[in-house]
Amino acid sequence: MAQPTGQKILRIGIVQNGKIIEERLLRKRGTVSIGQSPKNTFVLPSSPFQRSFTLFDVKGGSYALNFKGDMDGRVSVEDAVLDLKAVVQRKLADQKGDQFSLTLSEKSRGKVVIGDVTLLFQFVVPPPPPSKLQLPANVRRGLISSVDWNLTSALLGAMLVQGTLVAMAWLYDPPAKPRGIEVIPDHVVELLTQPKKKEKVAKKDEAKDEGKKDEVAEKVEAPKNERRPAVKEPENQQARKPDNTPAAPVDPNARKEEVKAQVANKTILKFLGTTGEGGAESIVDKLAGGSPDVNIATAFEGANGVQVADAATQERDRRRISANGGAGNVAGLKESDIATKAGGAVDTGSKGAEVQVKAVVKASEPSETFGTGTLDQNKISETVKRRMGAVKSCYEKELKRNPQLQGKIAMQFTIEESGRVGDVVVKQDTMGDPAVGECIKAAISRWRFDSPEGGSITVGYPFIFSPSN
Repeated sequence: MAQPTGQKILRIGIVQNGKIIEERLLRKRGTVSIGQSPKNTFVLPSSPFQRSFTLFDVKGGSYALNFKGDMDGRVSVEDAVLDLKAVVQRKLADQKGDQFSLTLSEKSRGKVVIGDVTLLFQFVVPPPPPSKLQLPANVRRGLISSVDWNLTSALLGAMLVQGTLVAMAWLYDPPAKPRGIEVIPDHVVELLTQPKKKEKVAKKDEAKDEGKKDEVAEKVEAPKNERRPAVKEPENQQARKPDNTPAAPVDPNARKEEVKAQVANKTILKFLGTTGEGGAESIVDKLAGGSPDVNIATAFEGANGVQVADAATQERDRRRISANGGAGNVAGLKESDIATKAGGAVDTGSKGAEVQVKAVVKASEPSETFGTGTLDQNKISETVKRRMGAVKSCYEKELKRNPQLQGKIAMQFTIEESGRVGDVVVKQDTMGDPAVGECIKAAISRWRFDSPEGGSITVGYPFIFSPSN
């Protein structure tokens, strides 16, 4: 909106500790707000207003000063200078709740004290806007006349060539890569596809020669008046023909003795038995007498199914167990296998009853909050109450070990602008059990709060623990 001709503008200065820290000319008439939020016209970090307070607003084309009854300041009204309390007593300002509104004229000026900050205001004639720098007439030229046509032509030609190459590369369809037999050299294809004629001819000739030899032999051996003997078939052909001859009956006792002999010869049983008449020497006989020259490997020498474990076999078994998923067969013991000499059973014991505990955790509200951001303490307390189960669980876990455990733990954590929890530290611990504090620290680091405004905020929160039983 354009400023009317001859209309004064509002000039505001911020004074802190006797020094002007900010001064601004408001050329457009509009609302002027102060507070800690960065969206305000003037940001005051130490303002008693946490978010925002509208100090000036526009009513009917004129500014109006808004203030509360407990605020200090002075303002010129017509030809008199009055403090804000005198303005309220004379009823020169409109009241709305605990807030007052005083309409200002272009002759008005004054100051408002907000905490340790003093705000000065007055209406002044707007200074002329700075003039734009202009080049001399002999330097100013038109756009066409300032173009370097040689360079422009070279650039256009290069762009045209590059565009043509890109279009050709985009539209070019490369031939398909050869597949299958096309990629094999011709001489290899000939070797692979050439029929084995010579080998087949040789086999046929050999078959003919063998047939002739058989015929000659039959004619020489067989008399004319005798019957021609049958030709003996190869063994593989005899195997193919079904054998209708009944098999001889198998003696079960003989078969049992045969299997028993094979098992005794191939396992450790061959060496665990005693020496029989004409039998092999047993391991007991080899190791008898405590001879130091006979070892286990020598004692088991000759057994087909027995092997003495060494480093190589152990490594091989370990790899085989790992390949099968790391599982093996473990022999277990039943209660009937564990008994005393007198025949009585052995008591294996049982799990004792779990200790039941009940805890009381108290946490009212934050003990302190500070930082660049702002967040309602009630919202912080609501979030902590919803998460109180995790804090109580940390305490009850240690309370089962020490039923007399109680005390106070004060936590300090930072809520980032995103609502996530940043740094978490244990500021005070009177319980004497660090495990509870570390558990609560880990739980708080996973909490989520509402996003603070204007930055992060650090919160101090105490918890009081006591057993209810």
